[in-house]
Amino acid sequence: MQVICNGYFYADEKISISHAVNVFNKHFNISDHFYFTLNSVSSDKISELNSKHFNKSGPTDVLSFPLFESLDEINKLNPENEESLGDMFFCRTILKKNAVDYSKHLIDELQLVLVHGLLHLVGYSHVDEKKLREKENEVLDKVWNESRK
Repeated sequence: MQVICNGYFYADEKISISHAVNVFNKHFNISDHFYFTLNSVSSDKISELNSKHFNKSGPTDVLSFPLFESLDEINKLNPENEESLGDMFFCRTILKKNAVDYSKHLIDELQLVLVHGLLHLVGYSHVDEKKLREKENEVLDKVWNESRK
């Protein structure tokens, strides 16, 4: 799976995004022809999206808009075709705040929300919070362990 970045991204962010996406792809065996769009947006824009699509007020760190309901559905696609798996939006302002609040590096927080959002794009949801968090931790362990070697 490839990532198309919209908005401003620093060089180290692009490197960390690429690394996390590569680990995610290996974990789920997702075709290199598939892609998603990652949008860096303002606090106002993510608040607007959160309100319009999720009926929640205020800004959040990440929002995902999957085009498929499950990994099974994605796996039925022809891996040779270019297929969009959906869109993801993140707000750097909220990521920075969360990084400070949780004593993390901004890059770690970015990778966390990226993996979280990618899990939504392949069908994981908060309906089964335990399953979502277990898979998130499993993938993040690989992301962070491989990047620190």
